Amino acid sequence: MERDSYRLDNPTEDVFCPSCSSSIDQKYTFCPTCGAPIGPLTNLDPVQTIRAEGFLLQKATETRPKVIVLVGIWILNFPVVVVAVWLSISIVINRVGPGAADFVFFWSGVLIAYIAAVFLFKVTRNYLKPTNPERPHPQTTK
Repeated sequence: MERDSYRLDNPTEDVFCPSCSSSIDQKYTFCPTCGAPIGPLTNLDPVQTIRAEGFLLQKATETRPKVIVLVGIWILNFPVVVVAVWLSISIVINRVGPGAADFVFFWSGVLIAYIAAVFLFKVTRNYLKPTNPERPHPQTTK
């Protein structure tokens, strides 16, 4: 048994991965080729849930997401950016606590806002990127 592949107890037939279309044994809950979650038992274990969500978020930043994924990413991350920026600005303006606490909370807010904003940017850029059909290589055309 592979270290990163979770197995089911009753394998019956091969299935196809919805992400990479490779043929895999039904006993796997994650595709051994690309790591995509497979089957209904993928999200029963909290560790498997984290792995499945991580795969989906990674896929959203690398390929063109569907509209529902784009909207969901914005709904989840835009409030994080707004609250983190508001927290950082309010710390600078109000000077709530001692210097070390202000420093840590300010830079934590900036880091959280930066990570969420970069994630929003990558997903939105991939969605808005025009899809060009395969163009021939310049050396093959004359």
